[in-house]
Amino acid sequence: MSEKHDFTFEYVEPPDGAFGAFVNGSWNGLVRQVIYGEIDIVATAFSVTYPRSKLIDYSFPFSAEPMSILIPYPRLDSTISGIVRPFQYEVWIGIILSILILALILWLISRFESRREAFRGKIGLFDYFWFLFRVLANSNEVIAFTLATRLIVTAWCLTAVVFVNSYTSSLVSYLMAPKFVPVITTLQSLADSKEISLMVLKHTSVETTLFAATTGALAKIGALLQAHPENQLNSLENIEDQVYYQRKAFPHEETSLIVRIHDDLKATKQCRLAIAKEPLYPDTHAFGLAKHSPLTKTFDRELIWLRQLGLLDHWKTAALPPPNRCSAPISRLRSTPNKKLTLDSLSSAFLLYAVGVIASILVFVVELIFFKCF
Repeated sequence: MSEKHDFTFEYVEPPDGAFGAFVNGSWNGLVRQVIYGEIDIVATAFSVTYPRSKLIDYSFPFSAEPMSILIPYPRLDSTISGIVRPFQYEVWIGIILSILILALILWLISRFESRREAFRGKIGLFDYFWFLFRVLANSNEVIAFTLATRLIVTAWCLTAVVFVNSYTSSLVSYLMAPKFVPVITTLQSLADSKEISLMVLKHTSVETTLFAATTGALAKIGALLQAHPENQLNSLENIEDQVYYQRKAFPHEETSLIVRIHDDLKATKQCRLAIAKEPLYPDTHAFGLAKHSPLTKTFDRELIWLRQLGLLDHWKTAALPPPNRCSAPISRLRSTPNKKLTLDSLSSAFLLYAVGVIASILVFVVELIFFKCF
C-alpha cells in the first residue's frame, strides 16, 4: 500500500502498552493516541467494540476469529476408580435396589407359598440377597427354590449375563483407551470452576466485555475477575508458565494461541497448553482511525481487494504453524495397538482387594476379642 499510494509509515508502540479502555474517566492506550492525533492508524489485532466505535472509526474488518481460551493441557484421568467407571452411579444404585427388591419378593413368596410347607422359614431374606449378588459374581452356588420363585430367578440370571458382559467390555475399553479430563469445556464450567481462574490483559476489549456483562457466565467470570485484581496482567510475559503452573485460563486471539502452543511445545518438548472447546466470544479485527479520517476509504478499498484476492487468508495460513500433537482434539487421541494393561490400570481392583483384606482382618480381630472377653 505504501508503494501504491506513495506514503511512508512508522510503527510505534503505545507508551502504556494498552490497546485502549475507558479508565478513570478517560481513554488510554491506542484509542487515546488516535483521538489526540498522536497516531494515524491502529495497525494491529484491534477488536471492534461498540464503546470504541463511538470515538474512532474502523476500517473494513481484515480478520474474524474467536476470542479463545488458553488452558492447561487436559490430564490423563486416574484409574483408581476404574472399577466403578463402566456404569454411571445411577446404574449402580439401580442394581443394588433391584437386588434388594428381588430378594424381598423371593423371601415373601417363599414365606407365603401354600403348596410347599417345607420351605417356610428355611431360607432367610439375607440368603436370597446373597444369592442374587453372587449370581452377578458368576458364582456356582446352589440354593433351594420354591416353584413360584424359579421364574423370577431365571429372569434375574439372564439379566445378570447382560450386566456382567456390559460391565466387562466397558471396563476393558476404559482401561485400554486413554481418558483425558478437560479442565474447561464451556464458559459455564469456567465460571463454576474452583480449580481454574481466568486472567486477562489489562485495558483490553476482553476486560471491558467481562466487566460490562450483567448476566450469564460472562457476568460471573467478570465478577470473579474484579474480586481478584492480581489476575489483571500488565503484559504477556511468561503467560504460558502462568497458565500451566498456576492453573489459569487466558483468553486471546485464537491464531495467537495456536502459535504460543506450538512455540511452547518446541521449547518444553511436552504438551502443557490447550485451547478450550468453547471460545469466550466471537471477535472481529480491523484498523482503527480517527473519526472522518481521509485514510478510511483508502484502507477500506485496499482491505476489500486483499480479501477478495484471498491474500489475507493466504498470509494467515502461511504464518500459522502446522498442526501438532498438542493441537489435536483430545477426543481423537487413541491408545496404541500394542498397549497392555499395567498395574496402574488395575489400581482400582487392588484397592478393592486391600479394602477387603483390611475388613477381614478387622472382623477377625473383633471376633478374637469378643470370644476372649465373653
